Amino acid sequence: MLLSRVADNIYWMSRYIERASNLARFLEVSYQLNLDQSSLDDEQWAPLIEITGDMKLFTARYGEMTRDNAMHFLMFNPEYANSIARCLSTARSIAKGMRETLSDDMFWEINALGRLVPDVTKEKAQFHKRVLDLCREVKRGAMLIEAMASETIERGQGYHFWRVARYLERADKTSRLLHVKYFHLLPHLDTVGTPIDDLQWSALLESMDAKETYIRTRGLITPDNVIDMIVFDRGHPRAILFCLEAALDSLCRITRDESAKPRTILVKLCSDLDEMTPQGVIEKGMNEFIDELQLSINEVNNAIYGHFISPKAITVGA
Repeated sequence: MLLSRVADNIYWMSRYIERASNLARFLEVSYQLNLDQSSLDDEQWAPLIEITGDMKLFTARYGEMTRDNAMHFLMFNPEYANSIARCLSTARSIAKGMRETLSDDMFWEINALGRLVPDVTKEKAQFHKRVLDLCREVKRGAMLIEAMASETIERGQGYHFWRVARYLERADKTSRLLHVKYFHLLPHLDTVGTPIDDLQWSALLESMDAKETYIRTRGLITPDNVIDMIVFDRGHPRAILFCLEAALDSLCRITRDESAKPRTILVKLCSDLDEMTPQGVIEKGMNEFIDELQLSINEVNNAIYGHFISPKAITVGA
């Protein structure tokens, strides 16, 4: 029997680590584009805040949209619940509360990652020069923790809650990365198909560690091929369909009840994606496609909480 409190802690520790890792990828690709395209102005950072849904918080805290303000908000701000610093700190606090359930190596790595991002005020000069290195360290730390989880956590419900949380979080953030490309990163409509456009597609693929695989398997960078890889590629561990099917696999191991709401929602979502094509996504409209996808992922998360976390306990095979 896995207590709902333990399931909740495992679920959110996994999500916060994955969230920080994905946000680090998010920042890294935008920072690289900013370096490569000198024409980018400060407003090009606005989409990074907008898609988090926290523009009001940003405006209240910083007022002006600048590169440094955006990076501080997303990386360093301890008062912002979804900043990298706050996510890692929260994961560290959760790990301390369940010390006895984690291996020593995994606990100390989470502890170290939670202390990685320094306390930096937005007034501190040139803090942005550390952002790129910190993003890479966060990504490496998260991957190391994931490897430790795979090697040290017993293959019971706790392990599968970890996987469900990680893959749902990853699917959501991958969709947001795709959303950024389609609606915000292009400076002008006339850049479509130009070297600038290729640069941005390449940066998007690099943020998923997918550029080399893409070039080897698909060749030239085209929108439909990028959509095919990012959304539908069952062989790539950051592709949306891969993530959702991996989450479903673990969800089925947590509960054998085929009528359980989280399972039915996720089964339908995977089935709907399986029937779509890159061209179908384009014809439907990327905005509508991603909005519906994110709503469905949120629905799965809410159903998991209602079905598993709210009850007093979760029984094996329930």
